[in-house]
Amino acid sequence: MEDGGFDLAGAREAAAQGRLAGWVDLHLRQPGGNPALADGLRLAPRLWEGPIQVRLSALERCCGPEPGMEYPEPTGSWKARVLALAAHVGAGGRLAPLIVQRRGGILSVRDGNHRLGALESLGESAAWVLIWTDAPAG
Repeated sequence: MEDGGFDLAGAREAAAQGRLAGWVDLHLRQPGGNPALADGLRLAPRLWEGPIQVRLSALERCCGPEPGMEYPEPTGSWKARVLALAAHVGAGGRLAPLIVQRRGGILSVRDGNHRLGALESLGESAAWVLIWTDAPAG
């Protein structure tokens, strides 16, 4: 499900080399990724931190079957994707860190909502994340 260096180890290596923004861009542009988010991230400078571990309860999803989600998804397809990812992890698979935007005091998951759902279903308490903040103007 996640491969080609698009896991925690790959993110750590990219961060250590000062190329985390590039790693995120490549991750989002791989097949099945989120190229629209990649395009949006290129529109302005971003400050990146991570990978760091964050409590799941501190993260806010923007995608899912619940009412009011920014990106609603039918319950059936949501559950199928979450269960597939949970099975992948249960079989020893690795996941990419979640990509999160700091919006004031909110940590909004912008990529990895299904991964977050899988971690929740597995009873995990924390996730590895990459957090971006919009760079100050000027």
